[in-house]
Amino acid sequence: MTEETEGVRTLLGNPRKALVAMAIPIAIASIVQSTNNIIDAVWVAGLGTGALAATGVLFPYFFILLGIGNGIGVGASQAIARRIGARDPRYNDVASQAFMMALVSGLVLSILFIIILRPLLAATGAGDYLTECVDYGAPLLGFGVITVFCSMFGGILRAEGAAKRAMLLQVLGAGLNLVLDPIFIYVLDLGVAGAAWATVISMGISLVPAFHWYFIRKDTFVRIPLRGFRFDREVDIDILKVGIPASLEMILISLCAMGTNIVILMVDPADGIAVFTTGWRILDLLMIPAMSIGFAVVPICAAAYGAREIGKMHDTYFYACRTSLLVCLALTAITFLCAPYFVAIFTYGEGSSHLAGAMTDFLRICCLMLPVTGLGFPSTSLFQSLGMGLHSLFASLLMNLTRLPLCYVAAIVFGTMTSLTYGILFSEYIGSATIFVWGVVIARRMLREHHA
Repeated sequence: MTEETEGVRTLLGNPRKALVAMAIPIAIASIVQSTNNIIDAVWVAGLGTGALAATGVLFPYFFILLGIGNGIGVGASQAIARRIGARDPRYNDVASQAFMMALVSGLVLSILFIIILRPLLAATGAGDYLTECVDYGAPLLGFGVITVFCSMFGGILRAEGAAKRAMLLQVLGAGLNLVLDPIFIYVLDLGVAGAAWATVISMGISLVPAFHWYFIRKDTFVRIPLRGFRFDREVDIDILKVGIPASLEMILISLCAMGTNIVILMVDPADGIAVFTTGWRILDLLMIPAMSIGFAVVPICAAAYGAREIGKMHDTYFYACRTSLLVCLALTAITFLCAPYFVAIFTYGEGSSHLAGAMTDFLRICCLMLPVTGLGFPSTSLFQSLGMGLHSLFASLLMNLTRLPLCYVAAIVFGTMTSLTYGILFSEYIGSATIFVWGVVIARRMLREHHA
């Protein structure tokens, strides 16, 4: 077995300290990444409503790529961490299988998107902005394998407690994108396509340190041996029993967003897409603390579960829920009061200034979902750490399959963006509250059975 690194010692140590040590680098990386996404939107907003809408229309497809990579990463993370906790040296086999899964799936999706991009976008809400959507989507989706690899490496690094290294990859990519965005968009005059090329190149360069650590320097706790590689059915099932549901959750969210775009076009074909997608960018930033805590829960609880330390797993989960809830309550209050100021950075251009009022209303309504979301993310992660991926998938299905009917009814009956926004809010409460209650029941049941 490889000599323990600082990350592994943290992972196997005090669960509360481990949660903080893991969650903070994840949060920093996510904040930098989301801030980069927002600044990206700010640069694009200067090109007009069409370019801003294009980034929103393409986001669900980009999210699918992230979902595949995240699914492989999360599936590998729990499988690796559980083996580390159990002192089972086969964690390297898991890393190798995850690497090849990312390579194959990323290449297949990239080729598929290139072939069907234009008709796909035309059928899912591009509307009058089809040209801008294709210009933005071609590089972003055509090099989708890079996106999948970024998410996969993040999961493997977090599995061994190396959250700081995972943070470095994201910060490097985001930092490069901040520099390249204005150059590609305005200096090289590539318009909205320049934003996509800046993203692809930045993410590609951010992978260089990961390949260096694993294949040249070889100073990680987990290794990725590829010589004589063959797919291993047992290990693949262990990854995919969590990875597939996790990927399906993100894909389901993307499909729901596409469906929501279509419903929005029924209500406000001119500005609705821009309001919804841009407002959601801000919400993504506000959800980072809860998401970061959730990401940290997976390897910590998986390692505790592998070591049969059920009490540690139980305490980590409830501490994560309490911390996440308190942070999200504070963010809700801040957002409700400061929504006009948040929106102002996206509505500075002549072509987007008229969106400010509608975007503010959207943000003030949807920020009310943050507290229940703060309970949902750690609960989803608990199930993933235990290999119960279908549990979180069920709650996601419940949330997303109620969202579209609620939004559609609101569009038919009321015909306003405000009514659609309340449909989104109610569906989030249904899904997140369900997964939280389920998480509490299972965590307490496991603790009772352990002490019995």
